[in-house]
Parts: sequence; C-alpha cells; structure tokens
Amino acid sequence: MSEQEKAEELERASVDKNSGFAFHCHHDVLAEYVTDYTERVAYIKRCKPKSEQELRLRLFRLIPEDRLPPEYIKARAEYDKAWAEADKAWAEVDKARAEYIKARAEYATQLGALHRELCPNCPWDGKTIFPMEDK
Repeated sequence: MSEQEKAEELERASVDKNSGFAFHCHHDVLAEYVTDYTERVAYIKRCKPKSEQELRLRLFRLIPEDRLPPEYIKARAEYDKAWAEADKAWAEVDKARAEYIKARAEYATQLGALHRELCPNCPWDGKTIFPMEDK
C-alpha cells in the first residue's frame, strides 16, 4: 500500500467513525483511545495555541481497527471493563461515605460525651488537639 493510500485510508477512518484508537490525540502519546473525535478536533481549534493547531489537526487520525493487533484491542476492552467495575465500586464507596457522614452527625452528641469520659483533660476544641497553634 502506498503512502498516499495509507493516508487516504486514515482519512476515511476519521470521517466514518467518531471514536476508536487514534494517533496523536495528545502531543505526548502516540496512540490512545478517543471517545469523541469531533469534540477533540473542536477542542484543538478552540483551546490549543494557533501555532500548534495545523500540526495537531494534520496528525490526529483515527486508526482503522482492522489494522490494529487484536491483542491491543482486547487489552483496551479489559481496561474499559475494569474501569466500569471501578466506577461501580466508587459508587458504593460514595454511598457508604454518605452513610458514615450521616452517622457521625447523628451520633455527634453521644461521641462527644464518650470522648469527654474516655479522654479527660483533652485539648480537643472540635477541630484539633492543638487549638493554640491554629490561632
């Protein structure tokens, strides 16, 4: 395949799809997954220095998926799956954090009384055990 044919194939891939692996989405990464090619182009035009735009836009191209090693595509799929699982886990963490914060507020009076009993002569002022240093 000639260089011209390769360039045309890359151009077609960029027009036909809006997401996939791409070359030069960012200046310091050779290839990465792009979720919205059109938005990235708009961002380059809107936010990147004028002196960089021509080069960035010329080099930023979606890669035809059939040209990528299947293992590379699979690795990205596994990465996406792991992120989805992590997102679910973080949602559970957020839910548990909210419940904990609610419980802390609900039991603040009881914890305060327990603290005064178990930590006599404690300098805790509600914010720190070093109240004089904060003032």
